Amino acid sequence: MLPPIKVKVGEPIVIQLEDNPSTGFNVCLTEMPQGIALADVSYLPGQALPGMVGVPGTRRFTFIALAPCEGPLLFNQIKFTHPEPTVQEPTPMENRFVIVES
Repeated sequence: MLPPIKVKVGEPIVIQLEDNPSTGFNVCLTEMPQGIALADVSYLPGQALPGMVGVPGTRRFTFIALAPCEGPLLFNQIKFTHPEPTVQEPTPMENRFVIVES
């Protein structure tokens, strides 16, 4: 397990995870503490040689610590299939713990 992320109220928290939407799966935030707000989600494509497809990139999640709290920041790879989505178990990088201090 990775060490907890420790921040103070008002500070940003940035989590970058490998993501490859060409597989049909997307990294999704599935749990976070109440004292944290999700401010932005962006996708940075990976470097690919001409003609290459399916190259993984990086999904970047930016949070702002609003109040003292602690708890998990949990992400899952989810494929939105019918009738039920396919949800993969989180990797250690996708299962983080955050502590926000005043």
